[in-house]
Amino acid sequence: MKLTTGLTLLTLCLASANAFGGAIINGDFSSCDYSGWQKDTDGFGDVSLGNDFGMVNNGGNCSASINVDHFDPAGDFTGTAIDEAWFANTLFQELDFSGAADSTFSLEIDFAVDSEINSNDLGFIADYFLIGLNDGAGNYYDQTGGLGFLYAPAEIDGAFSQVLTFELDNSFVNQVGWFLDFQLNLGVDDLGFTDAFGSTLLLNSVSLTENKILSDVPEPAALSLLSLGLLGLYVRKKRS
Repeated sequence: MKLTTGLTLLTLCLASANAFGGAIINGDFSSCDYSGWQKDTDGFGDVSLGNDFGMVNNGGNCSASINVDHFDPAGDFTGTAIDEAWFANTLFQELDFSGAADSTFSLEIDFAVDSEINSNDLGFIADYFLIGLNDGAGNYYDQTGGLGFLYAPAEIDGAFSQVLTFELDNSFVNQVGWFLDFQLNLGVDDLGFTDAFGSTLLLNSVSLTENKILSDVPEPAALSLLSLGLLGLYVRKKRS
């Protein structure tokens, strides 16, 4: 039993040496609400009282639902607007990039999109979405730290889902004021009219993990000394 305790302690020490930083608050939406996240409609903040932001609860597994362009009846822009946004809805969270100077961060995003109409339908005006790192001044960047997007603005042509993984450039480490944005935009024609067929961006989970390089792992000699030290404590305790 005492040897087992010693080995357990050794395991805990090694685990601490390789502990990962970085976090997304409520990234799996386990609270089934928007705790940790911020919502924006048309640049006015969290003002929507409609269907713009919702939660899909599938047996206790919740996903965030961002919606635009839904009307009743569907396809009739003279009908009742179900979503309030006329331009875009954005869900975002400030990122914590605190970490070791020589580490990087991995960002994983599990999402799906859908629309009430596809490109084979007459008069289709695609709504579109984007995913990007926002510097807080409205500029978007990709995982390399260059201007761009993690997922460039794309038309929503029916339903599809995807899991994306990005290794962010080391330059992000210990930077502040960075936000992860999920934006859903209305598609309009040349006269500014929508097709009134709704679209949805469903966010299942988001995670941010610090990746420490191998130099952060204790050297073999250090591990041996640690093992011997713990074993010595065990033998000393046994003899006493």
